[in-house]
Amino acid sequence: MLVVDDDPQLLRALRINLRARHHGVHTAACGAQALTLASEHPPDVVLPDLGLPDLDGVEVIHGLRGWTDVPIIVLSGRVGGGDKVAALDAGAEEVDGQSEVVHLTPTEWHLLEVLLRQPGKLLSQRYLLSHAWGAAYVNQPANQRLFIAQLRRKLEAQPIRPRHLLTEPGMGYRFQP
Repeated sequence: MLVVDDDPQLLRALRINLRARHHGVHTAACGAQALTLASEHPPDVVLPDLGLPDLDGVEVIHGLRGWTDVPIIVLSGRVGGGDKVAALDAGAEEVDGQSEVVHLTPTEWHLLEVLLRQPGKLLSQRYLLSHAWGAAYVNQPANQRLFIAQLRRKLEAQPIRPRHLLTEPGMGYRFQP
């Protein structure tokens, strides 16, 4: 597995969690390093960010698609749907570990990205509302509860007993890897 992101904390968290689940993991902090690592150690899956310091993530996907059909699942903090569409057009996929397609709405996707970028950290309702929807929505926690419930139904093995998308009553939410 190859994880590509310029955020060292996110790379470290993903590396630790994936290795704990017995996955071989290589990490790259930029697009050029990712392409080199992929050619030297062909991965079984690639998890790239779209916002990299040297090459755009879509360019990395195009570079990989030139010689491999490895699954590419994009992890990105970019808000614009156009970036995600470009990544999908370039050859990225959105699949779970069993290769079943998981359809997330743009809002679900963005909320999940905010949680995944800070694994294990309690994020207040206000923080999530402002970062996932914008400052105009900080007083609408009902929307947030609805989207968290939808994410649990789509991503948790037992949505009523979540292991990863946790609620801290009256405080906020936490992504537990």
